[in-house]
Amino acid sequence: MSALTESLKQPSYELRYFALMAKGLGPALVLEHSGLEWNGNASIPFSTNLDWKDLKPSTPFGQLPLLTTLHGELHIAQTTAIINYVGKVSGMEGENESFALSQQLLAEGEDIYNLMVKFVPTLYKRLSGPGVSTTKGSRSDYDNFFAETLPKHLAQIQALITTFSHHCEGSKFLPGELYLFSIIHQACLVAPFISLYPKLQAWYNEIQTSESTQKVLKGESKMGNLNQYFQSADSDNVCKVADERL
Repeated sequence: MSALTESLKQPSYELRYFALMAKGLGPALVLEHSGLEWNGNASIPFSTNLDWKDLKPSTPFGQLPLLTTLHGELHIAQTTAIINYVGKVSGMEGENESFALSQQLLAEGEDIYNLMVKFVPTLYKRLSGPGVSTTKGSRSDYDNFFAETLPKHLAQIQALITTFSHHCEGSKFLPGELYLFSIIHQACLVAPFISLYPKLQAWYNEIQTSESTQKVLKGESKMGNLNQYFQSADSDNVCKVADERL
């Protein structure tokens, strides 16, 4: 076998991130659905405890996730940039209306994620309260997010469901769909609400039950296990890893 043939069989891209869903689940899903050859945390292998300190200075913004080519010629940071790049090179980004829709869903996923960062506790940070000051809101803010803020977003997304196009080359789903799913999935792990939105639930279930998605969610993809980052306010896992405060 020639060196060229052997090189073509090797994974072309490498994705590195913490062993968390957070901003890692979306890129892992898009790569797994893309049909591209790739490696992730488990298959590189990459450990944030062992490898991140040395890698950090070479990253564009000193943060993860990071997508690189096999020999490190290209370094792409920022989750949405990674997803758009994978969509472009794999041919799954769609064209015209499909591309525009994918970009809207990608942006909507970012909006919801940023709201969760403000109002939902994590493995590292609890809600603010009496005697506790963090960058997150209070329990009242948390309750309002799930009772008022998130439902408004979900209702708007559900209204768009009928326009979703699954006819893009190389993948059944658009990159923006997969990223939005990755955020809604993390919200569902905190507070189950999806059954209140039948059309949204049908879309969610279609992505969730697909073989590629299941592979990532079960930790069987090349990314390995990605732990739940956002937690219920009543969970014992809040601040299980750290207790970051102001």
